[in-house]
Amino acid sequence: MRKQTILCVDDEENGLEGRESLLRQHGYEVVATTSGREGLDLFESGTVDAVILDYRMPEMMGDVVAARMKQLKPEVPIMMLSAHDALPPAALNASDTFLSKSVPPGQFVDAVADLLTARSPFFYRWLQNWKRRLSA
Repeated sequence: MRKQTILCVDDEENGLEGRESLLRQHGYEVVATTSGREGLDLFESGTVDAVILDYRMPEMMGDVVAARMKQLKPEVPIMMLSAHDALPPAALNASDTFLSKSVPPGQFVDAVADLLTARSPFFYRWLQNWKRRLSA
């Protein structure tokens, strides 16, 4: 059975390495980068089951990266991370979930598992309909 692959994008190397190590310990394959542009390239050229994306990055903000990823592969779930507990609502339009970087490791791993579980085609269609209703 193929391991699920998570793409992690964060300009802070220490946090990125910590999340990468934690995810590998829990059986995930991890592809990591510190660049939003490189994250887009990896996303487009490879197969990933989910994306974990930092919001504040110097080269390209996470919401811009997420929007481009959703244009390419809308079925791939995206978790937006931030050191700030609140982001502008528009910043989360292309994300499937939001998590603060300050959550304990166990809660982070549980949130990743939930993100992957929510990836079912039925749930994806339901979520898209729900988002459309909210914006109407």
